[in-house]
Amino acid sequence: MRAISVKSVEVLEEEFQLHVHHTFGMEQHTDYVFKTGGGKIYSATIVMESSDKVISQVKEATNSFPDHEFILVDLDTNSNASTTYRFKEGEILEKNFSIG
Repeated sequence: MRAISVKSVEVLEEEFQLHVHHTFGMEQHTDYVFKTGGGKIYSATIVMESSDKVISQVKEATNSFPDHEFILVDLDTNSNASTTYRFKEGEILEKNFSIG
């Protein structure tokens, strides 16, 4: 199983957090955690079998928010290995892999 967490680098207003959430397509997943709040960073976590589609979807969707950076953490819950991506304007700015 994969646990995928997406968060904004900057603080976002509550209404904008909802817009980000729907643009990333995170509401389409049944197992997710997302709570809005004004003056907080956007943060949502989903659990699924494969993460490739979500990573691609979030990467492309960041084009809709050119002034903002987002971080996605893809955790393999079986091996405890994770890959962290930093996205902006549809591009991967940074990618790091870690175990444990």
